[in-house]
Order: sequence, then C-alpha cells, then structure tokens
Amino acid sequence: MLAIAVLPIVAGLNTQADAATMLFDFETDDEVRLWHNEGATTLGADKTLERVERFVASGKYAMRFTTPAWRPQEHGGAQKWPAFECRPPLTDWSNYDRLVMSLVNETAVPQKLALFISDSKLPMRSGLLQVEVLEPFSQVQAVIDLQKGFAEKGVSAADIHVMHFFTEDPPEDLSICIDRLLLLEPGEEPPPLPGAYLKEIATLQSGDVEGLRRALTQSGARLRESAKASPRVGAWLDKALGGLEGRLSDLQQRLERADDSVLEVPKGLAQVRGDLARLDSLLALRLGFEAVRPAVQSRRSAREDVVVGFATSMEKVLPRAGVPNLTTAREVSLALARNERESLQVVVMPLEADLPAAKIRVTDLRGKDRPRLAAANVTASPVGYVETKATPPYGSSHVGWWPDPILTFMEEADIAQGDAQAFWVQVRAPKDQPAGVYRGTLELLSEDKSVFSFDLTVRVYGFEVPDTSPLPLAITFAPHDFPTPETTETQAKWRESPDYPINGWKEHRAEWADFLADYYITIDSLYEYPSSSPDFENLKRLHDEGRLGTFNLGYFSVLGEGDKALQEWPAGVLDRLRPRYERAKELGLLDHAYIYGCDEHPADQFPAVERAAAALKAAFPDVPVMTTTYDHSFGLESVIKSVDWWCPLTPRFDADKAAQARALGKQVWWYICCGPHHPFPNMFVEYPAIDGRVLMGAMTAKYRPDGFLYYQISIWNSQKPIESGPFTDWDPRSWTTYHGDGSWTCVGPGGTPLPTIRLENFRDGLEDHAYFLRLEAAVAKAKAAGTPGAERAEWLRQAEEALAVPPEVVAGLNVYTQKPEDVYRWRNRLAELIEAAD
Repeated sequence: MLAIAVLPIVAGLNTQADAATMLFDFETDDEVRLWHNEGATTLGADKTLERVERFVASGKYAMRFTTPAWRPQEHGGAQKWPAFECRPPLTDWSNYDRLVMSLVNETAVPQKLALFISDSKLPMRSGLLQVEVLEPFSQVQAVIDLQKGFAEKGVSAADIHVMHFFTEDPPEDLSICIDRLLLLEPGEEPPPLPGAYLKEIATLQSGDVEGLRRALTQSGARLRESAKASPRVGAWLDKALGGLEGRLSDLQQRLERADDSVLEVPKGLAQVRGDLARLDSLLALRLGFEAVRPAVQSRRSAREDVVVGFATSMEKVLPRAGVPNLTTAREVSLALARNERESLQVVVMPLEADLPAAKIRVTDLRGKDRPRLAAANVTASPVGYVETKATPPYGSSHVGWWPDPILTFMEEADIAQGDAQAFWVQVRAPKDQPAGVYRGTLELLSEDKSVFSFDLTVRVYGFEVPDTSPLPLAITFAPHDFPTPETTETQAKWRESPDYPINGWKEHRAEWADFLADYYITIDSLYEYPSSSPDFENLKRLHDEGRLGTFNLGYFSVLGEGDKALQEWPAGVLDRLRPRYERAKELGLLDHAYIYGCDEHPADQFPAVERAAAALKAAFPDVPVMTTTYDHSFGLESVIKSVDWWCPLTPRFDADKAAQARALGKQVWWYICCGPHHPFPNMFVEYPAIDGRVLMGAMTAKYRPDGFLYYQISIWNSQKPIESGPFTDWDPRSWTTYHGDGSWTCVGPGGTPLPTIRLENFRDGLEDHAYFLRLEAAVAKAKAAGTPGAERAEWLRQAEEALAVPPEVVAGLNVYTQKPEDVYRWRNRLAELIEAAD
C-alpha cells in the first residue's frame, strides 16, 4: 500500500470540536492512485479519477470522478455499474461514529453515488451501504452514521478493509467532485466550508435557477391558457404560480449572497420543480372535476375549491406528495358476491381552505322491485397515515406520510388545505341479499352539511364466498415489538405500560380473534413465545361458528442423532406438543391442526430436520408436519422424507416439482417475508396495494400453491395505540428497518383492532381466488354431467378460457399487472360465468 498520512485537522471556526480526522483530502496523486477496480490494482477504462482545483472543501484539490452515460444500445441493454475502491489508510474506526464527505454534481441531471464500507471478513456488498442522489448542479455534505450502519450489517469498526464507490446507469456523462472525507468522534462537527467553495457552488447553480425561471414562465402561460374558462380556477392558479415565483426569487437571493444558505438551494430548486409539476397535474384534476361539479354540488354549499375523486381499493393515495390518479365522475360503482366485502376510496382535496369535519354518508340502496341493501351494510372511515423517516432496504419512491391504517373508530376528519384525504368506503353483502343492481346516494358532508352528492351503484352477484379461507393459511398473530439498538432502552420502559400495544390488545383477545377471522386468518402462531400455546377457547368458538382455518400445535427444532438426543430434544418438543394434541382431539379440532418447525434451515441441517419430522410423524401420525427448510426439491432429491407440507419462498416455487411432490402425497405451499423484493409482489407499506391482492388472488390461481404462510402480522413498535387521525403517531417500522414487514395490523383505542389497506387487499385477493375455485368447480360439475348441448358447450368453452389467468393480469411470478381495471375485468368475468352456470 502507498504510504498516506492520516492527519487531524483543526476545526477552524467550529467551537463544538477540537479536531476531526481527515481520511482523504486528495492533496497528492498518491491518494488518487489508491483507488482501483474491484479485484484489480488499476482503474478500469470506463472511468477517470483526477485531482482538480474545483469545489475544494479542504486544501487545494478535490478528486473528480467521471464516467460516460449509460447507453444501452452500446451495452446490449446490460446495466452499467462504474465503480472504484480501496483499502483506507486508517483501518481502525472504533473511535468514530460518523464519516462525512463533500460531493458535487457538476451535471444538469440527477446522479447517484453510493458507497459500501466493509471489513476483511464480511463480503463487501454485505457491508454498510450509503446511497446519495445528487440533484442537478448540487452539493451534498453526506453524513454516514457508522455506529448504526456497522451494527445493522455486522461490520467490525476495528477492521475496515474496503471502501467501494459506485454509480448505476448514469443518465448522462457523469462528473462528481469528491473531497474532504472526515472521520468524526462523538460530539465532533465538521469544519465550515470555505467561502471560495460556496461561491463556486453559487456559480454552478445560477444557470439552474435561470433555467427553472424560464420553465416556470413557459408553464405558467400554458396553464393560464388552460384555466381561462374558469375565473375561480384562474385566480387560484395565479396565486399558486405567484408563490412559486416568490420562492424562486428567494433562492436567487441566496446565490447572490453566496453564504451557507447557498447549500440549501438545490433542495429548494427540487421542491419548486416538483411543485410546478404537481400544479400542472392538480390543475388537470381540478378542471376535470369542474365538468362534474354542476351535477354533484349541493346548492347550499359554497365550497367551489373542493375536488372529489374516486380511487379503487388497490391504490395508495399519498396525502401530501404528488397528485393522485383519480376518477372524477358523478357516479361510482362496485360489484361483489354475497358474504363478501368490497371497497372503494373517496378522495377529498380542499385546494384553497381547510375543510372541517368531513365525512361520507351513504343512503340505503334500492334494487329492481324495491329490494333493499341497507345503509348499515356500508361503512365509511377515514384512511390514516403513518410517517416513514428513512428509505427502507427495499427502496421507496417517497419518504414521509403513507396511507395504511383504516381508522374504523372515526367517522370524520378535518382536512387541511392541499391535502388529499381518502375515505375507505366498504360495502358488505349479507348472505341472504337478493342478487341484483342496487342504487343509492353517496354524500360528502362538512360539519354535517352536504357538499357533494354522487350516485352509488352496487351489483350483488347471485352466489356467495365462503366463511373460511379458500386457501389454507399459516399466519402468526403474536404481538411483540422489535427494538433497534437505538430504541432498546426506551422500548424496555414502554413494556411496563398496560397501554403499550403489545400489552393492551390482550384485554380484547376475543375481539381480535373475530377480527382476524373476518380476514380469513385464524388466531395462531408459527413459533413458540413466552406463555404461548394454541388459544383453544377461541379456536373452538370459531370452529362452532364455521370460521376456523388451520392452526399450529407448536414449533419444532432439529433433532440430533441417537436415543439420547430424542430424550433431550430441545424444550421437550414431544412433551410440549402431546397435551395440545390431546386437547385438539378432545375438542374435535385435530383436522385443522399442523406442526411447523425448522424455519428456513440450510442443507447441512437436512438430516437433523428429517430426524425431527420422523419423530413427530411417529408420535402424531395424523397431524401434517410443515417446514420452510431450504430444500427446493421438496424432498424429491434430499434425505427429508417425513415432511408433509413444504413451503418455499415465492420465487423458489417450482410448479413441476410441486406436482411430483403432490404425487407422493405432499403439499407445496409458498410464503413471503422480508423478501422477496420487487419485481416480485410483497406487502410493505410503500409497495402498491395491488401487490397483495394479485398475490393472493390471480397469482395463486395461476400457480396453485397448496397454501400460504406468513411469519407475523403483529410486530408493533409504537408507544401508544392510534387514538386520533388522520395523521397518526403510529410507527410504521416493524422488523429491523422495514416498514410493514411482519405487521399488517394496527392497534386502535384501548387495544382494539384496526385493519390496514394491505390487510384489506389480502382478503380481497382470497375472495378473488374463491371466485376462481367456484367457477372451477362449476366446470368440473358440467363435465361430469356428460355431453352438453350447444349453449352449454359454449359456456364451458368460455369458462375454461376464463380459468386460464390472462397474461395481462399475471404473466409470471415477477410479471403482473399494476392496473386495478385488469383485476376487475378478470374477476367480474369469473362472476358472470358463475352466475351463468346455474
């Protein structure tokens, strides 16, 4: 290694710290030559690193990183990952809690620069990862939290072995200046940036300000032309454009001062640019609603600034970012079977003033010959919002407020000017509801006064969905928290409070069991927790009500070799399960039971998994044994022969091998957890709501897993239940730094259950699957009846065609629609054919 000195630097005007440790300041060519390609000693030809006298945060030089734009036509479409790395001159970072570096994007497009930091034992790409996205002509003082990042990834701070910079598919030729990589001890702050640096930044950004000013002028003229037919809309638009122009002038003044405030200009420019784009979309939405307004607005309402649109249950409407893709119409409709629930969203946007005490009211709906679908079967609740604070491991298009809980304990919400507030309108068709089309009225009220009135049409199909899941499920509901290193001490204190959600729910155990059953989920646990065992009281009640699914007798671990190992099997597995088995048998529940264990075990433990499964089958021959052990042959090519139910992660589901396993009497389920990530479906807070519906409905119908497993739906890290809204204090963080993984439920006032949009789509998908199975059974019945007549033969042809899930809905495990209309078209076609079968 070249000899590079690591020096403390005096913090100048900074009075909070005496010194900081300079890791790199690129004052010599030797510092630049330290960097090379991965697994090489030299730098590749696809990039350059050079010292430059521009954007110098320390000393006289910075290092410029350049690489050509990604041109897929030249690379055969392959991704481009220009990178460079080195072993830092200082490898023991134990005393430091942050790494700070200065980055400047010299180009007119956003550019990405990322950094892996790892030790000598951990693979580089498993180390700490910091990703910075630099706006055009912008500067970033990147601050990397070393203590948190190293703890999460298991990196040894005393053995830093590699720093690996990279970018991804540069949209244009990339040029980023890097300088002043500082290691800071707790309490230390980086020294101020030099005045010359700030002036260079101001000069760099001046062209971007002028360019945005020209774009604002051009867009303003176009938007005003669009709005000229409506003086009210035009006045609102003028005010909004004036606000953007004022903010741009403020940014220009900062550039002229060239002080520290210039560092905030890129962020301000990005916000103005984003708000201009939002204004464009918002104007289009408002003008679209103006065509509807005369037919729906109450004569007594003067709120001409309020816009109302409709969204499906498969969409997530951000309340304070972007403009929702809404349907503006005087009528909204939905369709459902008997015993089914189906939902839509009413989105309310007051654009010029707050809208107090807004709520949705639905009248009785009447059908032909006057049958009634009572208003009591319709609920309308505000959608609640949770705030994310960081980008999760699976990425996100937005950090901030996301829709998730449905606030069923509330009827109304105060809506702030500019917010997009969704209301979840759910219709339930009773089992005895006559089939037909029902019509009524959906009203928006503010302070109990009508603002708008829309026509609501509901079609009830002439068949019903089942009370229990059409697909076997193994899902954990066992509330607990998951502290991070930063919150461990705090959450330990919270656990002492009876109001802490993981404590408060216990007062409502029966209510939670009923709530879960309404979503086809049986109160159950895959794992053993303190004082956990099957809730036989509620399981028996659900069984008697005809709503019981499957439940786990208990978790099993691997088994060593020999009789002694069996006698000492961890936690006395057989002794623990025996009384549960006998109790289930006594209550008549045994045909609903299974035994789960050896969670995600690797190949080297296959013999021990088989020994455990064989011991269980010998003791409990009439209870299926299930595992997520990583045998992707489903026992066909391994020593594991005693497992009954296999459960791979969705990307590892192999339909051909599953068929072979079924021929041997096995079942093959599938599951999701913290993975997979997109492009496969999952149910994180930031993922599209349609993911859950497609996974449980059309994708299940296409691939035919024997069941679905999910490890936990009740990891709750909030201090208190949700007691108000719509913007809540509920912490969306669940497992580690994921949002919603292992947590599909929220806790309402006093520990009562609250659903989420994700849970609703989970059930909707299962109901779609029930449609599929109902039509499949009708086809089998028709075939068994013998040769059909011409009319019946045509129905049979169409039904079999519909049972082949169309590729525009699901083309593969990682290729599926994001369009709700595709799902509705397929589902409604199934329903029509079911009705025609009778």
